[in-house]
Amino acid sequence: LIPDMWATLCLSLFLLPSTFAIEAPTSPPFKHPRGLGEFVQTVSDTTLNVLDFGASTDADGLTNQKAVNSAIAALSQGDSLVIPKGTFKMVGGVVATGLRNVTISLDGVLEFEYNPDDWPLDPDQKSEKFMDCIHISESIDVVITSSTVGLVNGGGKPWWDKMIAGTLPPKNSDSRPKLIHLDHTADVLIEKITMVNSPSWNLVVDAVRAEIRNIEVKTDREYQRALKERKYYSTSSDAKDKLKEWLVDKVSGLIPAWLLEPEDLNTDGIDPSGIDFWIHDVKIHNDDDSIAVKPSIGGSVGVDGTEYDCSQNMLLENMELVGFGASIGSVPPNVNRKCVDGITMRNVSMPGTGKGIYIKSNGNDCIGKTSQLSNLLFEDFSIIDPFWYAIWIGPQQQHEPGSDLGLDCALIYPLHDSQCPTQGCSDFENITFRNVEIVNPKLSPGAILGNSTNPMRNIHFENVVVKQDSHVLGRWPWHEDKYPFTGTYESINCGTCTCNGCSPLPEGFVEV
Repeated sequence: LIPDMWATLCLSLFLLPSTFAIEAPTSPPFKHPRGLGEFVQTVSDTTLNVLDFGASTDADGLTNQKAVNSAIAALSQGDSLVIPKGTFKMVGGVVATGLRNVTISLDGVLEFEYNPDDWPLDPDQKSEKFMDCIHISESIDVVITSSTVGLVNGGGKPWWDKMIAGTLPPKNSDSRPKLIHLDHTADVLIEKITMVNSPSWNLVVDAVRAEIRNIEVKTDREYQRALKERKYYSTSSDAKDKLKEWLVDKVSGLIPAWLLEPEDLNTDGIDPSGIDFWIHDVKIHNDDDSIAVKPSIGGSVGVDGTEYDCSQNMLLENMELVGFGASIGSVPPNVNRKCVDGITMRNVSMPGTGKGIYIKSNGNDCIGKTSQLSNLLFEDFSIIDPFWYAIWIGPQQQHEPGSDLGLDCALIYPLHDSQCPTQGCSDFENITFRNVEIVNPKLSPGAILGNSTNPMRNIHFENVVVKQDSHVLGRWPWHEDKYPFTGTYESINCGTCTCNGCSPLPEGFVEV
């Protein structure tokens, strides 16, 4: 079985698209061969247990981190590693590289603690960032699974507070780690894992061929508040820093929970990049992009030698997303042309989300740089009670604490004459929305912001309908000119844009 399985994988290398653009997929581009049955198939009978390398539910985070790293270092090709039931305190810096045909079964809980004294800095980052909680690179055929449902708790609250207050060590800049990061990998399967309270991004997967399924991501605000009710704690010894963090807590406590407090910035749910992904049956409740397909650059080469020019050929389906977007990007212009192409998202429920569908370039001077966002299909979406824009196509809205807006689109646009410059060097084309229902949006349904020198091309809405019960909500900041002043889209520089069965009809769109 194993030789046949790898013959199938090798054959797929010869079927990759040879151009920069393909159609959005309608069937899974990749099903992991070891995950086709009820249980994951291991490659060999050898299983290592972290307890045999010194890990313990009674040990401190650094001791357990060293034990897990020792167990990983002892893995041979085809081996399995078990993290058994129980809660293991951890600090970041769990690192694996060069794995082949390995299975990691997380049957217990990894509970990462904010401890900058023991948490190592990433030697590859000049800006002095902390190492990711778990980082796997240069690896082929890696399966992360669980005999039940594994849990990884990032302990994000101190990281978030210090980020907002500007007190993160070592230099008061954003040094936060990601929770689980797979970089330059191939033939990946991740399943049956819950991620809670990541310091920043939750799951980042850069791969050639990956399947991600039965995953849950949570930003658990109520749990963190319960801790604060018992005792406010600050990990800082400086009185001024303690005061800043206390003020952040107090101010954030005044924001209603339903507003998905923006206190914990950049807690993206799943961020895939590469080619041939199937992401399905996931639930993500977070405070940033729930899904964000990140771009690849021209001339990318996978760990297995596969060449590609775009993040491409991905199917994402059967998802519940509550956060700030089923997103593409951002895709900022680059000298090597950053690109996302051939992506399908379908059967998506977004109850009470912040943003809905979010397709975004990024601010740039466009000097010798380009980017591409093309062949995208969003189908069978239910976006219920969104309190931000349900559909946004254009520049990324942003303004992170302590940063200069520069050429970026303001988070508060269009308030106070704020700016939202578009990019003539970003190509938006062949984007379809089909069977999208938007129910009771708090604001106008959204924006389609093309550039006058390079308008969007072939944007098609099919049965995209807004349903509004309120006589007040959903009409600001953009509405139709006549009574009852129905909320509509801001739509500019959409060159060949069509609509079939839409309500409202965006300005500049032609009914077909």
